[in-house]
Amino acid sequence: MNPTPLRALAPRRKQLLAAAAVSTALLLGACSGAGETAGTTTSASATSGATVAATSSSASSTSASASSTATATAQTAIKELVAGFPAKVIPLPKGAQIQASSLETGSTVSTTSLTATTTETPAQILAFYTKSFTAQGFKAQPGDAVDGVPLKTYVRAAGKEIITVSVVVTSATSTFTVGATLLPASMK
Repeated sequence: MNPTPLRALAPRRKQLLAAAAVSTALLLGACSGAGETAGTTTSASATSGATVAATSSSASSTSASASSTATATAQTAIKELVAGFPAKVIPLPKGAQIQASSLETGSTVSTTSLTATTTETPAQILAFYTKSFTAQGFKAQPGDAVDGVPLKTYVRAAGKEIITVSVVVTSATSTFTVGATLLPASMK
């Protein structure tokens, strides 16, 4: 069986980019000042043309909207998993600290993301997720980096479900983001 060509994944990359932009905006907002996020608005623009705006509240929960061809609302959380996050599909490595998570539920697919930090190396993080995702029937796609950034993509259901893991290292800490487009059955 041939792996899904990366060209076939291009339409879903916009959703993953939007989810990653939401997580990045939340992470940067959370890091910019403790206790100062109430009532602030952070905007980010993804390269796909989707615009993401996140508004924080004092309860450390946010709502964001992403628009490319249609408008949708996502739930987000800082320092915890958002309600409904598919933790069985996307587990958190032992010792990792959640920075932000998001979930946009749709009728045909749901988009979710997780940003966390750990002292594990990029190779250890990618190995953890490769073991976890391949055990669930995802196929690891060729390549372990894009432009020097550790990154791995996994697909299943003939390319209808996609998970991408990227890792950035700063000092002794690795920050990783897991972005996923999943079918409704995987969200249960």
